[in-house]
Amino acid sequence: MTPVPTRWRTTFEEQLADAARRVESAGEQLARGEGQRALQDLYPAVVAAATVRVWLEHPPWVRQLSTQELQRKTREAFPGLFSAMASLDMKDVLNSPWTADSVRPYLVETQSFVRESREKLDACLAQN
Repeated sequence: MTPVPTRWRTTFEEQLADAARRVESAGEQLARGEGQRALQDLYPAVVAAATVRVWLEHPPWVRQLSTQELQRKTREAFPGLFSAMASLDMKDVLNSPWTADSVRPYLVETQSFVRESREKLDACLAQN
């Protein structure tokens, strides 16, 4: 892999920091019993982490993917529960009532996904 330019390192870091903040917020929402709000935090966290994964595989400083291709590859990078959800109308899904119990598996999956994405980025940057 070509070295990651500083500008992109910053972008990657910001994406994953935002994902981590959203995961933390989702945990707080679940503690208050607000499943729908928690899921509304988790989905963008997954999108951010998946986007970083796509960028690591397809460095945008080498060749930019088209918007449609980036969106497709990002959805393909989603973890299991979110992958199934991505085929639905996201506006309807995120605005539907969700219980805290029904969202807990999404929180666990997102925590792992964001952590693994961070590990992938760290490994990539260690090689540069």
